[in-house]
Amino acid sequence: MKPVKVMLSYLAVLALLLTLGGCSLSMDNTASATVGNATGTTSDSGSTENTADMNKLQLNLEAAEPIGIELVDYDGGFFSLKIPQGWTIETTGDYENFGFRLYDPEKPGQQIFFYGNMKPFLKSSEAKTAWQTYLSTSGYADAQVYADAPVLTPATAEQFFYTMSEFASFAAQYGINHQFPVLTDLEVLETQPRNSAIASAAVDDSILRVLFTQDGIPYEGLFAASVVDSMTSYMYNTDAGYYTVYLIAGISAQTDEFSFMEETLAQSLSSFQFSNAYIQQGVNQNLWETQAALAVGQTLSEAYDSYNNAWSNRQQTYDALSQKRSDVTLGYDRLYDTETGEAYRAEVGFYDEYDIHREDFANQNLQLVPDDDYELYGQPVSGYIYK
Repeated sequence: MKPVKVMLSYLAVLALLLTLGGCSLSMDNTASATVGNATGTTSDSGSTENTADMNKLQLNLEAAEPIGIELVDYDGGFFSLKIPQGWTIETTGDYENFGFRLYDPEKPGQQIFFYGNMKPFLKSSEAKTAWQTYLSTSGYADAQVYADAPVLTPATAEQFFYTMSEFASFAAQYGINHQFPVLTDLEVLETQPRNSAIASAAVDDSILRVLFTQDGIPYEGLFAASVVDSMTSYMYNTDAGYYTVYLIAGISAQTDEFSFMEETLAQSLSSFQFSNAYIQQGVNQNLWETQAALAVGQTLSEAYDSYNNAWSNRQQTYDALSQKRSDVTLGYDRLYDTETGEAYRAEVGFYDEYDIHREDFANQNLQLVPDDDYELYGQPVSGYIYK
């Protein structure tokens, strides 16, 4: 009986080993299959997704150039200032009539300018008629300058900038060869008091937030001027006197870049200084009053704060307006990626097709920027999307 027991024990052990072996084999196979399926699923899915993405339409996207300017020291001999690197500076006049325009040669509307004064501006069309009548009878020849002078009515800084192109033509007629700012399609969005050194003597002394175009490119800027009633003189029952516009200054850049460049442009303008020797020379020759020279220096030195304050106090509702106007002028829609938050300019017509066939694109997250989303309109665009 013992052999039988041994044989039975042996068979039992063998059966147990086979069972365990089978279980072990089964577990290994299951584990391998599970891992294989998981790996296979991940691999297959990734491969499928990558292939699907490759098969979907990619955006025709061009990255935007970084926004920024670097200021460098500039020595003009009798004056100095910090200017954006690569920009061109042109000057006109001297002493109280001195002026300059500093601009980007690739984008001329991107500029900084200052003019000590511009005159004369007649007070009404009746005054112009009075001077013309005076000349046609017995007037002295030098009176022609008043008969030709532009009219400034109302007497405001805003109206002055609307009249600047007319004054530029008038100045050229009398031998002033200078390229004044070109302000095509000028629109004044906001007006704020400037409180310059001559504000108490001025009829108006304001900083303006403006939009304009040059060579088809939209620009935004902050311009300022002080209008002073310089002479009252009645002729033919009308005031034939004139206004002088003093301390004319401005900064501007492309509309979609101005908010990021405003502070640096204001810093450049406020760095302007005449040399003490030049000021004294003008005073000694009775070409410049000390008070006028000091007013120029004070106004420009305060430009950084006054322009920055005007910009920080602006109405943000106009931010979207100015950006939308720029987009329309240049032929773009403003889009943003709902996942990344990045903003883009897209060629007009792209979004309509994209929205209809959104599922065909690898990036399906683009939406039009809402009109009242000032934050999105206030950030730089990451790139340009073309059809």
